[in-house]
Amino acid sequence: MNPFEFVLIIIAMSFAYGLLRDYLKRRAKKAEKAAPEMLERLQVLEERIAVLERIVTDRNESLRREFDQLRHG
Repeated sequence: MNPFEFVLIIIAMSFAYGLLRDYLKRRAKKAEKAAPEMLERLQVLEERIAVLERIVTDRNESLRREFDQLRHG
């Protein structure tokens, strides 16, 4: 390998490192911006799951379903 090739390899590696560093910074900023939105969506889903749990575990709801099954079954 001659010195000219060695210099070109070092320049190419430096350029690639700069691109990778910028990409990772942009990705981190995007993740920071998305975090509040994701937390809000998570809270909505937790509320919906709580409602579904109440419906499924409610004894009156179970009785209503059994009556519906007897009527239609």
